[in-house]
Amino acid sequence: MRFPEEAETVSKLVLEAADEILSIYGTDFDVMEKSKGDPLTQADLRANEIIANGIRELLQDPVYSEEESTFSPKTKASRVWILDPIDGTREFVAKNPEFAISLGLVENGKLDFGIVMNPVTGEFFWGRAGIGSGYVILETPYKDRKINWDDRSKFLEDAKPEDPNQILVSVSETRDKLFQNIHYGERFVLKAKGSIAYKLALVAVGKFPMTLSLRPKNDWDVAGGIAILRASGGLDLEIKSGKEYPFLSSKLGIGLIAGKKEIVQEFWKEFQNSMQSSVRERW
Repeated sequence: MRFPEEAETVSKLVLEAADEILSIYGTDFDVMEKSKGDPLTQADLRANEIIANGIRELLQDPVYSEEESTFSPKTKASRVWILDPIDGTREFVAKNPEFAISLGLVENGKLDFGIVMNPVTGEFFWGRAGIGSGYVILETPYKDRKINWDDRSKFLEDAKPEDPNQILVSVSETRDKLFQNIHYGERFVLKAKGSIAYKLALVAVGKFPMTLSLRPKNDWDVAGGIAILRASGGLDLEIKSGKEYPFLSSKLGIGLIAGKKEIVQEFWKEFQNSMQSSVRERW
């Protein structure tokens, strides 16, 4: 990756898409369904159009997006951008501001760069392998803002989490009582929040120590957030395998635990068996 030139290029697309999402968020928009319980809105489609088409036009790179079927993870490509134009569409539909744009770059088989942005709060997270991550709260209109790529840190190596006891988990997994067999005692408190991309980004910049999910994940759900987390010095594990989360493998990742390295290792050592027996291989 040519950094920061290509980071600047894709960030402009993300910021433009965030403006578009926010303009639709404040209206009485229509809701479609890709499948039962899987909503789709004009905001998803417009954000995808802006970012995916922009990357293909400006960088000549393939894009693996939730809202398209033009790319297969089996395709051999040295660089692939992995996009979810809105991770957390259910929250978007409910007018709950816990959703985010997620964009990650896999280059030569390795996750190299990621952006996550919450269009409602203005939170912009980014990370690049080997150099660290950045976090800034922007004001609208976002397309007029520039990111300072020199303002970065390895948050999970440099500081303690702001709230060291709260583990971020899924709203739907909490509602469906997926965590009831994990007896985590008084050391940890589970806090439900929407969008795995947003949760990963918050953890990556030290707002919370860890996030946990027991359901399958697509690459586009987590590529941006895991890129930022790894750049911050964090650790992520697919729960089923106990290994670093794989990308472009043609298989769903089954469960995810990610956060500050020492806390993830402690939690894994204590609760590995109960987590692996609780993961769901289907939604």
